[in-house]
Amino acid sequence: MPTTEPSNSSAETLAELASLKAQVEELTQRIDTQGSVQFEIAKLLQTFHSQLTALPQQMSEIVKTAIELNNHDKVPLTKEVLSKFDSRLGGMGVNLHVLKQVSQLTLRRLGPATPKIRCVFIVQSIPMWDALADVYWAMTEDDRYHPMVVSIDNSQLGRAEFSGEDEVHAGLNALGVPHIRLDMHSFDALDILRNLMPDVVFRQQQWDSPVPHGLRTMEITFARICVVPYGMGVLANPDAKSEADEAYADNYDQQYHRLAWKIFCETEMTQSYYRSFNHSDPDKFVLSGYPKHNKLLEAKGKGEWPIAEPNGRTFRVIWAPHHSLAVHGEGFGVFHKIYKQMLDWARSAKDIQFVLKPHPALAFGAEQSGLFRDNSYQRYLDAWSALPNCTIREGTYGELFDASDLMITDGVSFLTEYHLFEKPLIFIDSGVHAAFNALGRLAERAAHRVETFNQLRQVALDYKDGKAWQLVKEREELLKVLLPHAEPASSIILDSIAADIQTSRS
Repeated sequence: MPTTEPSNSSAETLAELASLKAQVEELTQRIDTQGSVQFEIAKLLQTFHSQLTALPQQMSEIVKTAIELNNHDKVPLTKEVLSKFDSRLGGMGVNLHVLKQVSQLTLRRLGPATPKIRCVFIVQSIPMWDALADVYWAMTEDDRYHPMVVSIDNSQLGRAEFSGEDEVHAGLNALGVPHIRLDMHSFDALDILRNLMPDVVFRQQQWDSPVPHGLRTMEITFARICVVPYGMGVLANPDAKSEADEAYADNYDQQYHRLAWKIFCETEMTQSYYRSFNHSDPDKFVLSGYPKHNKLLEAKGKGEWPIAEPNGRTFRVIWAPHHSLAVHGEGFGVFHKIYKQMLDWARSAKDIQFVLKPHPALAFGAEQSGLFRDNSYQRYLDAWSALPNCTIREGTYGELFDASDLMITDGVSFLTEYHLFEKPLIFIDSGVHAAFNALGRLAERAAHRVETFNQLRQVALDYKDGKAWQLVKEREELLKVLLPHAEPASSIILDSIAADIQTSRS
């Protein structure tokens, strides 16, 4: 049969298909090569981990042998010998560190073989989750992103045993957040984290000490670290001589901040504090607003009060004590001074309901203070919970705030956050707490400040009886600062990350 020449359109189509096939084969080869390189680097890092894990025992055996030989006059264990030994150990540590950082940088450069931006959220605390929740949920609806969550142990205030992953796991389940459990040795967890190949990693705190060793700052630099603060920075540098130098390095210039790729700033004040240290590219400090504020505002009109009201609506009070008990001449917390009076008041005030919302570290702080021995703190909680008009709530709290009528606190975070709900906030001042910065002073001016329990009780009863809030202008001034954009903070954060990562990939 005679052959038929393909038409021009058929020839063009065949040519396009051949070109497309060549491009797919080239892409497949690049992906295979990239995957092989990543696998080899991952194996190399795993080998480092094994060697470092074995190193202390090896060094111990070397030192033990050297001492035994010295005791038998076989090898003189002189200062010079020990100095050389220390120098070699130091050099070995530096070499391992450099090699590890180069490997991590290579992993970041290669990135995963996918167009989506892979983000991992390292979660150690459910009460802190609201700071990142809106960012995570926005990513689940955004085709540019592939978000993942992992749950880990933590150490309260960096001074307790590492534990609590089971509580984080349960909390994430209750919130409907899919996650990977890293309830294991932290360097095993790090291997899993690397295998997830994140472009970006979010951790909940700038502090390294409460985080297991394998997930501390220097270990997670293989990904781009993004920072969303877990709480508003309202404390001043204790050594500040004036407002110009009150930015506090602990809050704005730790290693975590310096090595971060982007830091998303809640307010213009906060952004200026970060930039004042001059240790980072000022453009990485992005004025986004605070996603936690947006999350809390979403709870407006959705209030949930945890105590039954069989006889009709009561007056609803949240008592939120801080963990830093002022027992040694400094601290915010006055729980140890007023806890008995608060219980007596709750017993007698049948027409008021009280929700105790303790700082997550208050149990640890109470025990460490030395004032609550023989399980007396837990016995107090039991006595409180036994009252029909009292309960205790931990975890997320937007709906609780919305359902309440008034808050009593001696703490820090709620001094800004509760104002979003435009309800009376009583701040009981310990008189010996760390100084506030400009933002903290603004928040304090918007609260009704008292110094004693009797003042606190009387002011609360005045508001119960219908007293009008006198600090409307101060609250409005604060809210203008706390909400710098009409656009949700999560949208600004997602667009900022995507713009720069896509630029780096092109």
